[in-house]
Amino acid sequence: MAERRRLLLSPDRLEEGGSVLLNTDEQHYLRRVLRLRCGEQVDVIDGCGRLTLATLVEPQLLALDRSAQKNEPLAQPQLGLAVALMRRGMDEVVRMACELGIDRIQPLRCHRCVPQADHRPERWATIIRESVEQCERLWMPQLHEVIDISDWIGAADGVRLVGVTRATDTPSLDQCLRQQANQVQATWLVIGPEGGWTSAEQSLFSEAGIRPVRMGATILRSSTAAVAGAVGLVRWRDGLINS
Repeated sequence: MAERRRLLLSPDRLEEGGSVLLNTDEQHYLRRVLRLRCGEQVDVIDGCGRLTLATLVEPQLLALDRSAQKNEPLAQPQLGLAVALMRRGMDEVVRMACELGIDRIQPLRCHRCVPQADHRPERWATIIRESVEQCERLWMPQLHEVIDISDWIGAADGVRLVGVTRATDTPSLDQCLRQQANQVQATWLVIGPEGGWTSAEQSLFSEAGIRPVRMGATILRSSTAAVAGAVGLVRWRDGLINS
């Protein structure tokens, strides 16, 4: 059986009617990238858990088959990755966090973020969109606007863990997740800049009850730590769902 590819469209475009008019970029993607011909089918997703089978009836028109629709509930607990802006590697962090199954991505400004650190929200939004189509997830992760670490600490909800280094008496991320009593709240992992956390930031974490965790036996680059943390979070949640 031939593999059906996916097209992500906003939920409002799929709310009513039996067809969708495609814009120029969408036509190019289906016809030139996916090589879809009139009469062939594609799976349309809305990024909010819904998949609908569609047929390309004209180069600019998709016909929706409402009888072949799938709805997927939002996974719980929600997983968040809060990452300090870095000079290189943020694109890959966003891409891999999306592919692995992270639900919320929060870029952070921290004291030791370098002035040349990447801040390309439009580029990251495009990466997320492309990754959702490629990895076949039905829920698109939320990309939050960049925020100062102190403001995020005061506003973020749920269980919050922060990656640290050179703290041998600190539990690992895996150990801390297994000990977590509340398995419904959103769970965040915070990854700092490659220059490390300042003492003031560490004091903010302590005052807010944000638990430190080790990311591994070696010192990791921020981008590596973020991906390793995403893997740990998703593996933990998969264990809860499958238990």
